[in-house]
Amino acid sequence: MVVGKQEHENLYEEFKKEAVPATLDEMLLESKKAQIFSRELSVRDLGHGIYGLIDEVLLTPDSFIVVDDKPGTKTFLSNINQVFGYCLAFKSSVVLQDSRPVIAALRERGTDNIYWSVPFDPQAEGHITTVVERIHSLLDGALDFNSSDNPNRCRACRFRERCDRFCS
Repeated sequence: MVVGKQEHENLYEEFKKEAVPATLDEMLLESKKAQIFSRELSVRDLGHGIYGLIDEVLLTPDSFIVVDDKPGTKTFLSNINQVFGYCLAFKSSVVLQDSRPVIAALRERGTDNIYWSVPFDPQAEGHITTVVERIHSLLDGALDFNSSDNPNRCRACRFRERCDRFCS
């Protein structure tokens, strides 16, 4: 995580050297004529109670591509859920102003290799909304946490010392 954080900071510092400060409204207007991008874009969706820092957003005349950089090229459900959460928060920020489609993408960090992308359509939005609602229910105590039966997941879990089902 420390290495990843430093790499993100390095990419952002490079971006800032040529970046032109702009508001979201200005970016939306400019991107109707030409492709632009923003790094480390802060988003929040108060309706769903989520917020985050998007690695990169490509704003094109035809769509918005929300990109999350990852250290490898393996697609994990947790990565998909993270970028879908970013899409949900981004969409809530721009949907009243602009109806261009949103695309979720995972990219190999430090490269241009987008190894996974899908439209953030109603099915994807429904999926992440269900996940977010479940997380809120777990945090509120309305639902109980489920432990894993997979020994590999148990070994990697930071709560294994306190779990009654820790697999040795």
